[in-house]
Amino acid sequence: MTPREASLAAAHRLGRRNLVLVGFMGTGKTVVGQLLAERLNRRFCDIDQEVERSVGMSVAQLFACRGEAAFRDMEEQVVERLAGQGDLVVATGGGTLLRPTNRQRLQASGLLVALTARPEVILRRVGGAEAGRSRPLLDVPDPAGRIADLLREREPLYAVAAFAVDTSDRSPAEVAEAVLCDLAGSGVGGGGGA
Repeated sequence: MTPREASLAAAHRLGRRNLVLVGFMGTGKTVVGQLLAERLNRRFCDIDQEVERSVGMSVAQLFACRGEAAFRDMEEQVVERLAGQGDLVVATGGGTLLRPTNRQRLQASGLLVALTARPEVILRRVGGAEAGRSRPLLDVPDPAGRIADLLREREPLYAVAAFAVDTSDRSPAEVAEAVLCDLAGSGVGGGGGA
């Protein structure tokens, strides 16, 4: 199947449903989502960027000033708004699925695809030992241990996705192609929801 054929088949299987990328921080949801949106001729929305735009500060600043609960409340509002639309490619935050309401809304409005990566790859991608500067949940003495703990906690949440693609040893373009080929060839997009 050519890349164009995969894109057309994936778009057909999705219909008007959103394509929702879920997974841990550092798995490539934003960059892969942008590539998928281009290939599928859809608008791209990053939930973290939407929150930042609405409050006028970065996620790290929001965590520092108002706390995680305030961030999660804003995130839930963005999910509600995006779930009411169609024809989007949505990149979620690593913890977006923590709230059952978010999971339900995203599943009802689209097809969830999980992007995964090995813990050591995630740590490297998010900034290694300096990760806490931009990733508030990793602002701890042992970011590698924190990543392992959070991955264990969140693994069941990411398992609601229709399928998963490991991004550890692939370029963003290769990941996007794998998502399109899986979607085009798997039939997972043929029914309702994920």
